[in-house]
Amino acid sequence: MLTHSKMLKSIDERLNEKQPIDRAVLNTRLSHKKFVTRLKRRIELMLLSPFCYFVTFTISSEFYDIKKETIIRKVKEALGGASHWIFNEDYGSENARLHFHAVVSYHNQLDYNTILAIYQYGAVNFRLVQDKNEKALREYLTKLVNHSIKGSAFKLYRSRSAFA
Repeated sequence: MLTHSKMLKSIDERLNEKQPIDRAVLNTRLSHKKFVTRLKRRIELMLLSPFCYFVTFTISSEFYDIKKETIIRKVKEALGGASHWIFNEDYGSENARLHFHAVVSYHNQLDYNTILAIYQYGAVNFRLVQDKNEKALREYLTKLVNHSIKGSAFKLYRSRSAFA
């Protein structure tokens, strides 16, 4: 699991480590740039797969009392058949409801029923990435990167499998 807040030390944390302020600011910027570059590269590689999807997992109101860790475990299980995946937790701007965004790649056509049978805590929306030109690539990258680095998105999870 990549945790954005753990990967990037705050300026306060760097100052507490006795880094001079100019160095703390520079190190924070460099760390953030490296994080975004790695994330973009990973998604670029995923988009080269024959089947790549943008998936959103929501949570129905009757499941709000379930622990977040349980829901995250089910999202990971639902994505288990993918060759690679990366997802983040996010909170809606209007109602502050938890949901998850994922970019998922498969070597073969996705069996939607498998994911829907595993993840039963709310809706699952799938969007096949059909147009893999530079503009489409940039839009998908920007959407996930923006979600993963904005204030409401605290954690980023990824599959452990290595790229060939």
